[in-house]
Amino acid sequence: MDGRRTLACLAATATLTATLGMAACADDDPAPQRITSPVRTNFPAAMAGGACVYFDYAAIEKAIGVRFGISAASKSGDTTTCVVQPQDGGDLPDLALTISKTTADAEIFKSDVVPDKGATAVKGLGLAAYQSPIAATDKTGPGLEVCWLTKDKRLMSLRFTSIADSPAPPKTLGPQLVTLAKQVESTKPPKP
Repeated sequence: MDGRRTLACLAATATLTATLGMAACADDDPAPQRITSPVRTNFPAAMAGGACVYFDYAAIEKAIGVRFGISAASKSGDTTTCVVQPQDGGDLPDLALTISKTTADAEIFKSDVVPDKGATAVKGLGLAAYQSPIAATDKTGPGLEVCWLTKDKRLMSLRFTSIADSPAPPKTLGPQLVTLAKQVESTKPPKP
């Protein structure tokens, strides 16, 4: 390298080091790998699309007292799902919203959808609704589900699952999930 090119390379290296970390001057030398910390983001849950357009982290936290920061959506046929999880930590606790189109009426909902054991009817939510405890597994703690039939022929379910080895959810979680379910049902998602 001649002197001017060396000085230019050194000046460029100093500038890039100050702004981007390290830089290499030679074309054939690989750039050193830079290790970065995970970036914390505060994207709205709705950014995941799908059923997540019905969720708002602040509304969830206000309703059930649990803070979430990550959302993911999926779709299969006429069913769309959203799962929210904590920003920091593992996969649990989580809260899932599932929405399916249906032709069922309130009577079919009560006879075919409501679990035979453990379900309690919920008044004031959709055409028909229930809440039911969810048993713990070897990987998850116990939870609670609120499921309802909407007036516009959708089957909606909110399911809270706690971390493994947790005690049963407090009795207050049922009414809290029902409050959140009412908010979800009244949400008008943006048109695609």
